[in-house]
Amino acid sequence: MKQAVTRENHSGVCILTLNRPEKLNAINARLVQEFGAALASALACPDDKVILLRGEGRAFCAGNDLEASEEQAAPGIDRGAVEAHAAALQEISRGLMLGDKPVVGAIHGWAVGAGFEWALNCDLTVWGQSTRAFFPELALGLFPTGGVLSLLPRTVGLARAREMFLLGEKYDADTLHALGLAGRVVSDERVFEEALAIAQRLLMLPGSAVARWKRAAHEAMTLTLDATLDREAEALVAAICEDGG
Repeated sequence: MKQAVTRENHSGVCILTLNRPEKLNAINARLVQEFGAALASALACPDDKVILLRGEGRAFCAGNDLEASEEQAAPGIDRGAVEAHAAALQEISRGLMLGDKPVVGAIHGWAVGAGFEWALNCDLTVWGQSTRAFFPELALGLFPTGGVLSLLPRTVGLARAREMFLLGEKYDADTLHALGLAGRVVSDERVFEEALAIAQRLLMLPGSAVARWKRAAHEAMTLTLDATLDREAEALVAAICEDGG
């Protein structure tokens, strides 16, 4: 059986590929399980310095596989299975955002639902010019994941975040860039090339410094300004005294 997520090391860059191109990399239970396992392995592997996340085929990720969801729900809803699936989704986002290694997203085609959320979980992203993204969850009777209820209002403001969740409108890459949600926007054929070039630049940074920055940056989202100043000072002292910076 073909892997739903593949992992390969490219001279220190771990390339994680969502690999259901026939379904536009739509999310089912197996993809979530394999993605979580591959991400955990990459975060633990000393040879994987930087993670590059991409999708095979015509899209990054088309969101939830609705056909698979209907099949699973047909005999009745297994609450335990749903809870495990939700926890696995959130664990992926924790790994992307809170793991020690920088994550670069190569986003093309469609980034929908949890696929959009995974894109927003990356540290840096490269978007194709024709890429579209949106949150369909509420219209489907589902709910957003990936920490976006916290991330989105901080970036685009409360009013726009409410519109994005409640109206589920599609946004193009240029608009997302203007909103601060998309990093670089390039021609579609250059997405992977540009993302790999960025990942290779990140290889030159001290891993301990990047890991410390990721932890401090995400802590800052939930801390008071005063506590943030303390964390920054602690990180600076550690960088100089422990890393020899």
